[in-house]
Amino acid sequence: MHVQRPDTLFFATEPYTDDFPAVVHPFSQFKELAVSEQITDVYCVFLNLVISLLGACTLPDGTHMPGSNPYLDIRSFLIERQIRLHTTLYPGGGLVQDTRSEYLDIVASHCSTVFTNIEDVLIKMKSSIYQPVVVNTKLYNYAARTWSSPIQLVFCAFNYPRKGFPLLVQAYNLLNSDDFHLHIVGDWESQLGYFINKRITFHGLLAPEQLKTLYQSCHVFINCSISDHMALDGFPTTAAVDAMATGCLLVTTNPRNDQLILKEGIHYIKIDANVESLLSALYWIRDHLPKTRLIAAKGAKIIKSAFDMKKVVKAKLAHMLGKR
Repeated sequence: MHVQRPDTLFFATEPYTDDFPAVVHPFSQFKELAVSEQITDVYCVFLNLVISLLGACTLPDGTHMPGSNPYLDIRSFLIERQIRLHTTLYPGGGLVQDTRSEYLDIVASHCSTVFTNIEDVLIKMKSSIYQPVVVNTKLYNYAARTWSSPIQLVFCAFNYPRKGFPLLVQAYNLLNSDDFHLHIVGDWESQLGYFINKRITFHGLLAPEQLKTLYQSCHVFINCSISDHMALDGFPTTAAVDAMATGCLLVTTNPRNDQLILKEGIHYIKIDANVESLLSALYWIRDHLPKTRLIAAKGAKIIKSAFDMKKVVKAKLAHMLGKR
């Protein structure tokens, strides 16, 4: 965004001091800068933030949007200044499986553009536009690798129940073979004791550059996500997209049966959320490495063409701003 529209101003409710190529202003300065800099459009991400900006955190029956903040309400100011509001509704950020449809109606009524990578939202909000999660393919670039044993598996996620870690543990403990080695990334220290199969390497939390290097040395990215009414994972997850871009084969559940871009058996291998299915997929990979390599290559190719950060941002800007 900063590169393609250098006139963009960035705001945060809680500014951090990490590296960023532009000044990040406190949200408290938004109205002042909107006037002095003649802001015409506002873009934000996540349902609970756009609902906060619209001052619609609580429905008439008292239902409150999780994570929303009524003190961020700028709706009347946006109307007064004729500033257009745009948003992307990603999983999380208030968007769960049982999100009240009234919230989606509010967003549809008051936003000029709504992007999403969730099929449920596309169905319920006819005006919404599909855009996938973005990947920095310059960082997570494709790297050729030798497809031979031991097959390097990688699991990368934060410690949430919906990530299906117990399924991974159960399956890997039965995978008593030197043909596989598992790398675990994330805050899973407290769960490592459940592994009987000790062919694992625990990396903890890794920076993006470190993740890239690990992905480029691995063959298979495993995602065991399960349905969880408290949260809604996108498909594929951001971590899975990053790994695929480097050339990892994605082995994954698909709880919502998302078929918007990736096709089962062509770009990834689909599993059910049970031990037998995961084991079967891993044994198939071991016994069919040439086919496995082909699926991984096709997966990497479609990630680069459809999920590339620059392409997605360019498409979003075209929808939001046209030729302005």
